[in-house]
Parts: sequence; structure tokens; C-alpha cells
Amino acid sequence: MMSRYSFFGGRRREARRADDRRGGYYVDQYGGVAFVLFIVVVALNAVDALFAFVMLHALGDLENPFIAFIRQMGGGTFIVGVFLIGSLCAFLLFLHKNFWVARVAIGAVILFQIITISTQVVIILFFRAT
Repeated sequence: MMSRYSFFGGRRREARRADDRRGGYYVDQYGGVAFVLFIVVVALNAVDALFAFVMLHALGDLENPFIAFIRQMGGGTFIVGVFLIGSLCAFLLFLHKNFWVARVAIGAVILFQIITISTQVVIILFFRAT
């Protein structure tokens, strides 16, 4: 997972033996593609958090204790909290990027975030949730 070689002097970018590649392995250096995908997931997470707050804030006539709690918390706290939780999950997922389950999960997370954001945009634009 993470070690001092991840930050200083690590050279391993892939598994040394062919048998290690079958089950998954950890590396010291993560490639540029993994970094770009990580940034995409974190950016989608930030947009999702912002749109979720806009939608929850627009539900003014709803007497729900959860939504009342979110309003009392404030927009910045809600957005930062959701962003940090999602970013931590993305970080842990990308640490395991060389395992097949993590690769499937990375694609699924990006797909579900795009679907969620698209749905939020439709609700905000066409149902006047602002």
C-alpha cells in the first residue's frame, strides 16, 4: 500500500514476477493515467456534492429532520464534508488500482457519478430546484 518508497525513491511500477500480476499487486509509483482518473473521480465528487446541496437546499417546504440538519450545518460544511469523504474513498480505491475488483470499481464509480450528475442537472434545470 503506502510506504516511504511511495514518496521517496520508489521504483516499482509493476509486478516483478508474472505470477504476481494475476492476483493483483501494490506499486511504489502510480502512472499518469491513474492520476488523471483519480482527479476525474475527485472532480466529479466535488460537482456531485455541490449539486446535492443545491437540491437539498431547494426542498424548503419539506419537513424532514435530515434536511433541516443539513441546512443548519451550512453549505460549506456540507460540501467540504461530502467532498472529503468521497476523496478519501477514491484515494483508497486508487491504492488498489492493480486489483481487478478495483479496476471494475473505478469504472463503475465514474459511470455512476456521471449518471448522478446528469440526473441532478436535469432536476435542477427542468424542475426548478433552485
